[in-house]
Amino acid sequence: MDAKTILKSFWQLGSVIKIVAFQTLSLFFLSYGAGLLAMAIGVRGCPPRPEYNNWYLWIVLVIGLGSFLVSLYYIIRPSVWMQTINRYLVLAPTDVNIPSFSTHPLYVFIDVLFFIPAIALFQGGRSETMCLLNTEWAMGITVLCLALFFPLFRVFCWFILGRKIEAMTLKKPWMPVVWWYILALPIFIFLTYTYMDKNVFPRLRVPVVNEMTYKGGLDKNPQFTGKIVRVQGKLVREIAKCGLFGKDPEKFSYPYGTVLLDMGKKNGQIMVQVKKPYQVENLEIEAENKMGKIFEAFGYLSKLPNPKKRLVCGIGKADSEQKGGLALLEVEMPEE
Repeated sequence: MDAKTILKSFWQLGSVIKIVAFQTLSLFFLSYGAGLLAMAIGVRGCPPRPEYNNWYLWIVLVIGLGSFLVSLYYIIRPSVWMQTINRYLVLAPTDVNIPSFSTHPLYVFIDVLFFIPAIALFQGGRSETMCLLNTEWAMGITVLCLALFFPLFRVFCWFILGRKIEAMTLKKPWMPVVWWYILALPIFIFLTYTYMDKNVFPRLRVPVVNEMTYKGGLDKNPQFTGKIVRVQGKLVREIAKCGLFGKDPEKFSYPYGTVLLDMGKKNGQIMVQVKKPYQVENLEIEAENKMGKIFEAFGYLSKLPNPKKRLVCGIGKADSEQKGGLALLEVEMPEE
């Protein structure tokens, strides 16, 4: 294979990128739209969030659906795209016209690369039960389904429905696919790992505080003190909201809120506290319909009662004298 042939196949990447661009847009916008929709309607036993049902959601869905339909069109209606390459780019005496195909069974190997981010997103969302992470849960399922759909649909249309142009069977576009792997595979791996390292791995790295790991309470487990942990306890008191001091709750959001978790026999209780109005709203939604069930939260763990934190919202209703004592979790999401 001479240099001119290699250069021609390299510049055919332009057509490959055109195919990948529409699929990337559809995978991103449809999965993101599905995540927003999951929050809006409420899934996995979580209450609906009407504030997510807005113009932004529908713009995302329209862009995703439009790019998805364009991707399907060029699979159902195969086309031959003529690509003109400047002669200086292929070391030829004249400009070169190269036919590129809008679909081909070999393009399944292009589709397969989307499984790298799709599986990562699916695993990241599937492992979480918190209502506030329903967006990631729905995104992971949707993007994995779409990543599986495209190669299967491409093969089905080509071999079962016979949606192909006979000229396509004479020249297999394997070289552009090879170039795509050389250039795109490292990028896919890098971007996927970067996303996971920033958004998913920090949640998996933090210690888990539950009935099994918290025997005897915080005094018996000082390794959890002052660290961001993932607490899993039974919700025994619904949210207490404080801090308006005479202001109208219809016009102003409460700046402080807490719920109370029971960590098991002789393990004591943990009070989960938030200190921002939007966090109070999120905590109330997270706690809805979970009385007597396992409640999860991330944050810094410390001992109560604490003279520096004696004004914690709702602390008067908690029993700090029980076996295992009372601890405070100040909500904060783990970061890289």
